[in-house]
Amino acid sequence: MAEVIANGVRLHVQRLEPRGGASADSPIVVMVHGMVMDNISSFYFSLGTCLADAGCDVICYDLRGHGRSERTRGGYRLADSMADLAGLLDALGVDRPVHVVGNSYGATLALAFGLEFTARVASLTLIEPPFLIEGLGEEMARSLSQILVAMTDDEVEEWLDNGAGRAITKATRAAQRLLSDTTIATDMLATPAFSAEALAALPIPVLAVYGENSDIIGQAAGLAALVPECTLIVLEHHTHMVLREATGYLRDLLRWWLFDRRTPPPPYVRPTERRFVTPEWVTQMVPPPDLNTGRRPAVG
Repeated sequence: MAEVIANGVRLHVQRLEPRGGASADSPIVVMVHGMVMDNISSFYFSLGTCLADAGCDVICYDLRGHGRSERTRGGYRLADSMADLAGLLDALGVDRPVHVVGNSYGATLALAFGLEFTARVASLTLIEPPFLIEGLGEEMARSLSQILVAMTDDEVEEWLDNGAGRAITKATRAAQRLLSDTTIATDMLATPAFSAEALAALPIPVLAVYGENSDIIGQAAGLAALVPECTLIVLEHHTHMVLREATGYLRDLLRWWLFDRRTPPPPYVRPTERRFVTPEWVTQMVPPPDLNTGRRPAVG
Protein backbone atom coordinates (compact mmCIF):
# COMPACT_ATOMS: atom_id res chain seq x y z
CA MET A 1 0.00 0.00 0.00
CA ALA A 2 1.27 3.50 -0.85
CA GLU A 3 0.06 6.95 0.06
CA VAL A 4 0.78 10.27 -1.62
CA ILE A 5 -0.20 13.84 -0.86
CA ALA A 6 -2.09 15.25 -3.83
CA ASN A 7 -3.76 18.66 -3.81
CA GLY A 8 -3.16 18.71 -0.06
CA VAL A 9 -5.04 15.44 0.54
CA ARG A 10 -3.66 12.03 1.49
CA LEU A 11 -4.64 9.56 -1.22
CA HIS A 12 -4.22 5.80 -1.19
CA VAL A 13 -2.72 4.58 -4.47
CA GLN A 14 -1.59 1.28 -5.94
CA ARG A 15 0.61 1.02 -9.01
CA LEU A 16 0.61 -2.18 -11.04
CA GLU A 17 3.47 -2.61 -13.48
CA PRO A 18 4.00 -5.22 -16.22
CA ARG A 19 6.19 -8.19 -15.47
CA GLY A 20 9.77 -6.99 -15.77
CA GLY A 21 8.72 -3.40 -15.07
CA ALA A 22 7.24 -0.60 -17.14
CA SER A 23 9.09 0.81 -20.13
CA ALA A 24 8.99 4.23 -21.74
CA ASP A 25 6.47 2.81 -24.24
CA SER A 26 4.13 1.21 -21.69
CA PRO A 27 0.67 2.83 -21.79
CA ILE A 28 -0.06 4.53 -18.46
CA VAL A 29 -3.61 3.73 -17.41
CA VAL A 30 -5.32 5.60 -14.55
CA MET A 31 -8.45 3.96 -13.15
CA VAL A 32 -11.10 6.09 -11.44
CA HIS A 33 -13.81 4.31 -9.44
CA GLY A 34 -17.37 5.36 -8.67
CA MET A 35 -18.82 7.30 -5.77
CA VAL A 36 -19.92 6.41 -2.23
CA MET A 37 -20.17 2.59 -2.25
CA ASP A 38 -17.05 2.10 -4.37
CA ASN A 39 -13.29 2.12 -3.90
CA ILE A 40 -9.99 1.08 -5.46
CA SER A 41 -10.81 -2.63 -5.29
CA SER A 42 -13.47 -2.55 -8.02
CA PHE A 43 -10.88 -1.72 -10.68
CA TYR A 44 -7.82 -3.32 -9.06
CA PHE A 45 -9.27 -6.82 -9.26
CA SER A 46 -11.49 -6.52 -12.34
CA LEU A 47 -9.31 -4.72 -14.89
CA GLY A 48 -6.13 -3.47 -13.19
CA THR A 49 -4.14 -6.67 -12.91
CA CYS A 50 -5.29 -7.79 -16.37
CA LEU A 51 -4.05 -4.58 -18.02
CA ALA A 52 -0.76 -4.74 -16.14
CA ASP A 53 -0.27 -8.29 -17.43
CA ALA A 54 -0.98 -6.95 -20.95
CA GLY A 55 1.88 -4.46 -20.64
CA CYS A 56 0.30 -1.37 -19.08
CA ASP A 57 1.56 0.74 -16.21
CA VAL A 58 -1.65 0.89 -14.15
CA ILE A 59 -2.47 3.45 -11.46
CA CYS A 60 -5.44 2.74 -9.18
CA TYR A 61 -6.39 5.09 -6.34
CA ASP A 62 -9.11 5.75 -3.80
CA LEU A 63 -10.96 9.00 -4.39
CA ARG A 64 -10.97 11.56 -1.60
CA GLY A 65 -13.19 10.29 1.23
CA HIS A 66 -13.29 6.73 -0.13
CA GLY A 67 -11.48 3.54 0.81
CA ARG A 68 -8.17 4.26 2.54
CA SER A 69 -7.87 7.85 1.32
CA GLU A 70 -8.34 10.79 3.68
CA ARG A 71 -11.96 11.72 4.41
CA THR A 72 -11.96 15.49 4.50
CA ARG A 73 -14.99 17.47 5.60
CA GLY A 74 -15.27 19.31 2.27
CA GLY A 75 -13.68 19.34 -1.16
CA TYR A 76 -16.00 17.00 -3.11
CA ARG A 77 -16.85 19.23 -6.05
CA LEU A 78 -15.98 17.90 -9.48
CA ALA A 79 -13.32 20.60 -9.71
CA ASP A 80 -11.74 19.31 -6.48
CA SER A 81 -11.71 15.75 -7.82
CA MET A 82 -9.99 16.92 -11.00
CA ALA A 83 -7.41 18.82 -8.96
CA ASP A 84 -6.85 15.71 -6.83
CA LEU A 85 -6.21 13.63 -9.95
CA ALA A 86 -3.86 16.20 -11.45
CA GLY A 87 -2.03 16.39 -8.12
CA LEU A 88 -1.79 12.60 -8.00
CA LEU A 89 -0.13 12.49 -11.42
CA ASP A 90 2.29 15.21 -10.33
CA ALA A 91 3.12 13.40 -7.08
CA LEU A 92 3.83 10.19 -9.02
CA GLY A 93 6.01 12.01 -11.53
CA VAL A 94 3.79 11.16 -14.50
CA ASP A 95 4.89 13.49 -17.27
CA ARG A 96 3.23 12.04 -20.37
CA PRO A 97 -0.41 11.60 -21.43
CA VAL A 98 -2.37 8.87 -19.66
CA HIS A 99 -5.31 6.68 -20.60
CA VAL A 100 -8.05 7.39 -18.07
CA VAL A 101 -10.62 4.65 -17.38
CA GLY A 102 -13.60 5.65 -15.24
CA ASN A 103 -16.70 3.89 -13.95
CA SER A 104 -19.98 5.66 -13.12
CA TYR A 105 -19.07 8.95 -11.35
CA GLY A 106 -15.44 8.10 -12.07
CA ALA A 107 -16.33 8.19 -15.78
CA THR A 108 -17.96 11.60 -15.39
CA LEU A 109 -14.80 12.77 -13.62
CA ALA A 110 -12.65 11.28 -16.37
CA LEU A 111 -14.58 13.13 -19.07
CA ALA A 112 -14.36 16.42 -17.18
CA PHE A 113 -10.63 15.84 -16.62
CA GLY A 114 -10.14 15.25 -20.33
CA LEU A 115 -11.85 18.54 -21.13
CA GLU A 116 -9.88 20.50 -18.52
CA PHE A 117 -6.47 18.79 -18.83
CA THR A 118 -6.53 17.75 -22.48
CA ALA A 119 -2.74 17.67 -22.87
CA ARG A 120 -2.43 15.15 -20.02
CA VAL A 121 -4.88 12.61 -21.52
CA ALA A 122 -4.17 10.10 -24.31
CA SER A 123 -7.64 8.53 -24.33
CA LEU A 124 -10.78 8.13 -22.22
CA THR A 125 -12.71 4.98 -21.42
CA LEU A 126 -16.06 5.86 -19.88
CA ILE A 127 -18.05 3.00 -18.34
CA GLU A 128 -21.63 4.08 -17.63
CA PRO A 129 -20.92 7.82 -17.24
CA PRO A 130 -23.77 9.96 -15.89
CA PHE A 131 -23.85 12.59 -18.62
CA LEU A 132 -26.14 15.60 -18.92
CA ILE A 133 -25.88 18.91 -20.75
CA GLU A 134 -28.29 20.47 -18.25
CA GLY A 135 -28.98 19.77 -14.57
CA LEU A 136 -26.07 17.39 -13.91
CA GLY A 137 -25.27 18.84 -10.48
CA GLU A 138 -28.87 18.81 -9.33
CA GLU A 139 -29.32 15.21 -10.48
CA MET A 140 -26.16 14.00 -8.72
CA ALA A 141 -27.02 15.83 -5.48
CA ARG A 142 -30.56 14.44 -5.55
CA SER A 143 -29.22 10.92 -6.05
CA LEU A 144 -26.82 11.19 -3.12
CA SER A 145 -29.53 12.58 -0.84
CA GLN A 146 -31.85 9.72 -1.74
CA ILE A 147 -29.09 7.19 -1.17
CA LEU A 148 -28.49 8.57 2.32
CA VAL A 149 -32.20 8.34 3.15
CA ALA A 150 -32.32 4.76 1.90
CA MET A 151 -29.17 3.78 3.81
CA THR A 152 -30.55 5.03 7.10
CA ASP A 153 -33.92 3.31 6.72
CA ASP A 154 -34.90 1.11 9.69
CA GLU A 155 -35.03 -1.98 7.46
CA VAL A 156 -31.47 -1.34 6.27
CA GLU A 157 -30.23 -0.76 9.82
CA GLU A 158 -31.77 -4.04 10.97
CA TRP A 159 -30.18 -5.86 8.03
CA LEU A 160 -26.75 -4.35 8.73
CA ASP A 161 -26.96 -5.26 12.40
CA ASN A 162 -28.11 -8.82 11.89
CA GLY A 163 -27.72 -10.30 8.44
CA ALA A 164 -25.66 -8.30 5.95
CA GLY A 165 -22.26 -9.80 6.61
CA ARG A 166 -19.03 -8.14 7.69
CA ALA A 167 -17.80 -6.86 4.30
CA ILE A 168 -21.11 -5.32 3.22
CA THR A 169 -21.69 -3.80 6.65
CA LYS A 170 -18.23 -2.23 6.68
CA ALA A 171 -18.69 -0.73 3.21
CA THR A 172 -22.17 0.56 3.98
CA ARG A 173 -21.12 2.13 7.28
CA ALA A 174 -18.24 3.89 5.50
CA ALA A 175 -20.68 5.19 2.89
CA GLN A 176 -23.05 6.42 5.59
CA ARG A 177 -20.23 8.35 7.24
CA LEU A 178 -19.14 9.85 3.93
CA LEU A 179 -22.66 11.06 3.19
CA SER A 180 -23.47 12.32 6.69
CA ASP A 181 -20.10 13.72 7.85
CA THR A 182 -18.97 15.54 4.71
CA THR A 183 -20.30 18.08 2.24
CA ILE A 184 -20.30 15.62 -0.66
CA ALA A 185 -24.02 15.87 -1.41
CA THR A 186 -24.15 19.66 -1.37
CA ASP A 187 -20.84 19.89 -3.22
CA MET A 188 -22.40 17.92 -6.05
CA LEU A 189 -24.80 20.82 -6.62
CA ALA A 190 -21.82 22.80 -7.89
CA THR A 191 -21.17 20.25 -10.64
CA PRO A 192 -21.38 22.19 -13.90
CA ALA A 193 -23.24 20.80 -16.87
CA PHE A 194 -21.08 19.65 -19.75
CA SER A 195 -20.65 22.17 -22.55
CA ALA A 196 -21.85 20.91 -25.90
CA GLU A 197 -19.34 23.19 -27.61
CA ALA A 198 -16.42 21.90 -25.54
CA LEU A 199 -17.41 18.27 -26.14
CA ALA A 200 -17.68 18.89 -29.87
CA ALA A 201 -14.11 20.21 -29.84
CA LEU A 202 -12.66 17.41 -27.69
CA PRO A 203 -9.58 16.05 -29.54
CA ILE A 204 -9.27 12.91 -27.40
CA PRO A 205 -10.50 9.46 -28.51
CA VAL A 206 -13.31 8.24 -26.25
CA LEU A 207 -14.63 4.74 -25.64
CA ALA A 208 -18.07 4.81 -24.00
CA VAL A 209 -19.68 1.65 -22.64
CA TYR A 210 -23.27 1.39 -21.44
CA GLY A 211 -25.59 -1.44 -20.47
CA GLU A 212 -28.72 -1.67 -22.59
CA ASN A 213 -30.84 -2.05 -19.44
CA SER A 214 -29.07 0.70 -17.49
CA ASP A 215 -31.20 3.39 -15.89
CA ILE A 216 -29.05 6.02 -17.68
CA ILE A 217 -28.92 4.40 -21.14
CA GLY A 218 -30.87 7.39 -22.47
CA GLN A 219 -27.76 9.53 -22.04
CA ALA A 220 -25.54 7.37 -24.26
CA ALA A 221 -26.64 8.58 -27.69
CA GLY A 222 -26.22 12.23 -26.72
CA LEU A 223 -22.64 11.65 -25.63
CA ALA A 224 -21.77 9.73 -28.79
CA ALA A 225 -23.36 12.39 -31.00
CA LEU A 226 -21.41 15.24 -29.42
CA VAL A 227 -17.90 13.79 -29.07
CA PRO A 228 -16.16 13.56 -32.48
CA GLU A 229 -13.97 10.52 -31.75
CA CYS A 230 -16.42 8.51 -29.68
CA THR A 231 -16.80 4.74 -29.99
CA LEU A 232 -20.05 3.72 -28.30
CA ILE A 233 -20.52 0.13 -27.12
CA VAL A 234 -23.94 -0.87 -25.75
CA LEU A 235 -24.03 -4.28 -24.11
CA GLU A 236 -27.32 -6.09 -24.54
CA HIS A 237 -29.05 -7.33 -21.38
CA HIS A 238 -26.73 -5.42 -19.01
CA THR A 239 -27.32 -2.64 -16.46
CA HIS A 240 -25.37 0.19 -14.82
CA MET A 241 -23.33 -2.54 -13.09
CA VAL A 242 -21.71 -3.56 -16.37
CA LEU A 243 -18.21 -3.46 -14.84
CA ARG A 244 -19.24 -6.34 -12.57
CA GLU A 245 -21.59 -8.07 -15.00
CA ALA A 246 -19.33 -8.16 -18.10
CA THR A 247 -15.81 -8.05 -16.64
CA GLY A 248 -14.40 -10.59 -19.07
CA TYR A 249 -15.55 -8.68 -22.13
CA LEU A 250 -14.33 -5.36 -20.72
CA ARG A 251 -10.88 -6.90 -20.33
CA ASP A 252 -10.88 -7.84 -24.02
CA LEU A 253 -12.31 -4.45 -24.99
CA LEU A 254 -9.67 -2.50 -23.05
CA ARG A 255 -6.84 -4.55 -24.52
CA TRP A 256 -8.23 -3.80 -27.99
CA TRP A 257 -8.67 -0.11 -27.20
CA LEU A 258 -5.16 0.35 -25.86
CA PHE A 259 -3.22 -1.86 -28.28
CA ASP A 260 -5.21 -2.66 -31.42
CA ARG A 261 -7.70 0.16 -31.99
CA ARG A 262 -7.26 0.26 -35.77
CA THR A 263 -9.13 -3.04 -36.06
CA PRO A 264 -12.87 -3.53 -35.35
CA PRO A 265 -13.77 -3.91 -31.65
CA PRO A 266 -14.11 -7.47 -30.35
CA PRO A 267 -17.64 -8.84 -30.64
CA TYR A 268 -19.54 -9.35 -27.44
CA VAL A 269 -20.73 -12.89 -26.81
CA ARG A 270 -22.71 -13.42 -23.63
CA PRO A 271 -21.20 -16.29 -21.63
CA THR A 272 -24.63 -17.26 -20.28
CA GLU A 273 -28.27 -16.62 -21.09
CA ARG A 274 -28.67 -14.52 -17.96
CA ARG A 275 -30.31 -11.14 -18.52
CA PHE A 276 -29.52 -8.34 -16.11
CA VAL A 277 -32.36 -5.94 -15.33
CA THR A 278 -32.29 -2.84 -13.16
CA PRO A 279 -34.75 -3.46 -10.26
CA GLU A 280 -37.40 -0.84 -9.63
CA TRP A 281 -36.15 -0.28 -6.07
CA VAL A 282 -32.75 0.71 -7.51
CA THR A 283 -34.19 3.36 -9.82
CA GLN A 284 -36.34 4.65 -6.95
CA MET A 285 -33.33 4.56 -4.58
CA VAL A 286 -35.20 2.86 -1.75
CA PRO A 287 -34.30 -0.25 0.27
CA PRO A 288 -35.14 -3.51 -1.50
CA PRO A 289 -38.44 -5.11 -0.43
CA ASP A 290 -38.33 -8.01 2.02
CA LEU A 291 -34.74 -7.21 2.97
CA ASN A 292 -35.09 -9.07 6.25
CA THR A 293 -37.36 -11.87 5.08
CA GLY A 294 -36.17 -15.26 6.23
CA ARG A 295 -34.78 -14.06 9.54
CA ARG A 296 -37.99 -12.82 11.15
CA PRO A 297 -40.41 -15.43 12.51
CA ALA A 298 -43.58 -15.99 10.53
CA VAL A 299 -46.65 -14.20 11.85
CA GLY A 300 -49.93 -16.04 12.43
